[in-house]
Amino acid sequence: MDMTPADSAHHAATLLAALAAPDRIRVLGEITRHGAEGADIGRIAAALDLPVRATGEACARLVAAGVVSASHGRYAHRLAGLREAADALDHQQPVNALLPAYPRLRGLFSHGKLVSIPPVYSDAFWALAEMAARFVALEGTVDEPEINRRLAPMTDDVAKLRRMLVDTGWPHRDRADAAYSPGASLRPVTAP
Repeated sequence: MDMTPADSAHHAATLLAALAAPDRIRVLGEITRHGAEGADIGRIAAALDLPVRATGEACARLVAAGVVSASHGRYAHRLAGLREAADALDHQQPVNALLPAYPRLRGLFSHGKLVSIPPVYSDAFWALAEMAARFVALEGTVDEPEINRRLAPMTDDVAKLRRMLVDTGWPHRDRADAAYSPGASLRPVTAP
């Protein structure tokens, strides 16, 4: 079942809250150390020098968060729950809607953000510029704060990506360096 963006955000918040307490992190680590077979509360509590009650409460929160499973008094890690939460949040990143049309650029992104720019004027450089131009979706003239706002969901280094776009002609920057308008035409793109 796919989660709505609100469900994904709520799930991630619940997960982070469950992992926010140092004792819960320690309990998760100890459970993980025992592998797929898991461990009972007494063994976990003894290994961490924690009261059994506190250990049980930590285990209950971790089960509720979906990172630990409980069966027959034993607790085992379910770290796939962490990956599922991260994947759900990643799926919500706006740039991910464009990535299927640019599969070779996937390695440049992490968690929906651009983390690497390819070598200048390489094929990947041009593809990234085209993808970013599609992402900002200029239809008229905008000022620099507006283009920065549009690029911000895609990258933490807005200035670098903006300069890259201008160098490739998407978008066109006026002589006063104050306004940006649509530049070079974008070719039709189809997903592979």
